[in-house]
Amino acid sequence: MQSKYRLTHNSSFNYIYKNGQSAANKYIVVLYTKTRYLLKVGFSVSKKIGNSVVRNRTKRRLKECFRALIPELNKKYNYVIVAREGAATAAYAELSEAMRHTLKKIGMLNDISTGS
Repeated sequence: MQSKYRLTHNSSFNYIYKNGQSAANKYIVVLYTKTRYLLKVGFSVSKKIGNSVVRNRTKRRLKECFRALIPELNKKYNYVIVAREGAATAAYAELSEAMRHTLKKIGMLNDISTGS
């Protein structure tokens, strides 16, 4: 994912945790809040998920799932994606579908998709 979409500062994460709304799924929790700027996203994978290898792999997979949905997303929001314990063992297709389902549930996806 391009660096212009990354949420980098701890204060940004804390603001979204404190003031954002959330939607959950079996594998992920999506927190989101409105912004004056363009889309930014951060990913959080706790130590409950596994060791550093597992956490980093899970984060890479979540980033790729989100990157594929960027053209369809509402660009006026910032997001934090939090992995749940099942995300580490889920197949990529399951994670991708969970991401799409959760974002659609909160109304953040524009319907320009080609199927699914």
